[in-house]
Amino acid sequence: MKIIIFTYDRFDTITTSRYFKGIKHTVLCHTNQQKQKFINAGNIYGDIIATNQPKGLSNNRNFALDMLNDDEWALFMVDDLINMTFLQTYYKQKLNNLDIDFKNVPEYRKLFKQQLNPQQFLEICNETIEHAEQKGFALCGFSLTDNPLFRNKKYSYWSLADGRCWLVKKTDLRFDLKVQLIDDTCFTALNLKKFGGVVNNNWILPNCKRYTTGAYGTLNQRMKQKKIECEYLVKTYPEFIKISKKSGWEYGTHVKIRQKRKYNPKQINLF
Repeated sequence: MKIIIFTYDRFDTITTSRYFKGIKHTVLCHTNQQKQKFINAGNIYGDIIATNQPKGLSNNRNFALDMLNDDEWALFMVDDLINMTFLQTYYKQKLNNLDIDFKNVPEYRKLFKQQLNPQQFLEICNETIEHAEQKGFALCGFSLTDNPLFRNKKYSYWSLADGRCWLVKKTDLRFDLKVQLIDDTCFTALNLKKFGGVVNNNWILPNCKRYTTGAYGTLNQRMKQKKIECEYLVKTYPEFIKISKKSGWEYGTHVKIRQKRKYNPKQINLF
């Protein structure tokens, strides 16, 4: 399993490579000039490759897929990891469901904050991949939230696989180059269509910074492009993606995966 970290211009603030210090991994940036700046800053602890692809995460995602052999799995991660936490009793827990309610939430909130070191995380990645192979799926994500009430099930199979931390199997699927900011929603939809599900391991939480300066910039700087991409997604993948309201966000700048329902594949054109 290859480990691939995606970055753009966070020369002084990239953190994910440090997490994997001592473990073979590759950092992808876009240009040779950027590559040299990363080397000069001294925050890269693996190999670094300038892809010479146009700016945009989906461009480098496809480059990363081309680095893999057919049916090979890779760990894709963003560059701003804060820490990795998991359920304290993960290795002892033989059940796939937890009895979490409002009364025991404080207890579980503590249990879910166990720090996860890289070796443990990679072990869990391999376990999650094995589960995905058994299900016939080719994309895995992890928890979207630190709220225990939404983490009672170890695995879920029909929801967004958050692109901040992904396990991706090389198939014939490729990233839609018209979607660069919310590529994870798009790629999740493609996997739901082709394979009928994804695997989300809800007992692991990659805690990353969001919408900070760098790459496409802060949230306000991204909104115009996000609105364009959201409109494109709901028109192109209407059976899987819908516009969703989000507090504090302009309507039309946030999308979500639709709940699973029956559909006729012949009526869907994904490309």
